[in-house]
Amino acid sequence: MKRHLLMVFATLFFFNINAQNLEDLSQQLLTRQLQLKSTEEIEKKLSNLSLEQLSHSLKTDTHKKSFWINIYNAFIVKKLRSNPKDYNKRNSFFSRKNIRIANHLFSFDDIEHTILRKQKWKFGFGYITKASASNMLKSLVVSQLDSRIHFALNCGAKSCPPIRIYKGIKLESQLNKAQKEFIQSSSKIHLNSIELSKLFLWYKGDFESKSNILKLIEQNTGKDLKTKQIIYSHYLWDIDLNNYILD
Repeated sequence: MKRHLLMVFATLFFFNINAQNLEDLSQQLLTRQLQLKSTEEIEKKLSNLSLEQLSHSLKTDTHKKSFWINIYNAFIVKKLRSNPKDYNKRNSFFSRKNIRIANHLFSFDDIEHTILRKQKWKFGFGYITKASASNMLKSLVVSQLDSRIHFALNCGAKSCPPIRIYKGIKLESQLNKAQKEFIQSSSKIHLNSIELSKLFLWYKGDFESKSNILKLIEQNTGKDLKTKQIIYSHYLWDIDLNNYILD
């Protein structure tokens, strides 16, 4: 009888988990991290999910992007606040699997390059797809790569885009706003050249081509840049955990 009741409760719990529940948890996690409040209970809920609940609930790219962007940014704040010296070895910091979601361990690289960038190799400038990924990660990958995520993910460095609390219902407008504001604040137009964030170099293939990058800058600055040469700004890796906007 007791076992039967446990199975009933487990089934009810499974069906009560949906995209909105997961989105709420990711928002709460990030909000409380920014407020310097404990996130232990939220982390426990995220950890105790099953992989089936996670993949079943995050069906659309909108759900996946809003959830994983918040998760990434929240754990960046958490990890760097507790161990800022880890940033001295950034490659291992991003590749270390120490983010527990749905009883699985994820790295920042898993979230950014496999899930959100659709299995891109992190050093391939956006042109090379990773040869393999675990079945677990494959079940969570977006169906279409959205280059606007580069203006939403914050890796903790001073040159990163600011953190926002992303919400599925507002995701399109939020990503468009993040893209426009980052381009306007980080781009410098000179006489014969335009100076852009190195994000456009590191992830060039995600934006498809140089002409598409120039078109994107034009759309968000109102400037004619067809004859401009692209140069890239020095990326500032100083830790900045106060770079956030609460809309």
